Amino acid sequence: MNVALTAMTGLYGGFFLAGGAGQVLGRWSALTPAGACGFSTAACRLIGLLEVLGGTGLLLAPCFPLLGCITALGLFQLPAAAFVYHSWYQARILRLLASAAVAVGLLCSACGLYLTEIA
Repeated sequence: MNVALTAMTGLYGGFFLAGGAGQVLGRWSALTPAGACGFSTAACRLIGLLEVLGGTGLLLAPCFPLLGCITALGLFQLPAAAFVYHSWYQARILRLLASAAVAVGLLCSACGLYLTEIA
């Protein structure tokens, strides 16, 4: 269980860190998911900063499980909001499935990290 949980948080942490760093640097901001939805450059950079902080927290989760749990619950709000946004605008099913899968994965990792903290 701990190996799978560490791999999952490391994978999510790496993806959020890399994606957020690209948004903070402002490279290809129109191609980012937030930029494609019509958010301003400043909003894309703020979302990117939140992703960088969340990715860092997830990468630190094996050392600090409670911090990882809080970070995963905080990052859960990004794909959940993306799911709601795409469902309002009748986006393609793949966008809905991708945000739902990331949200479920973050909730599972938050629950797993919490259970390892209290055990």
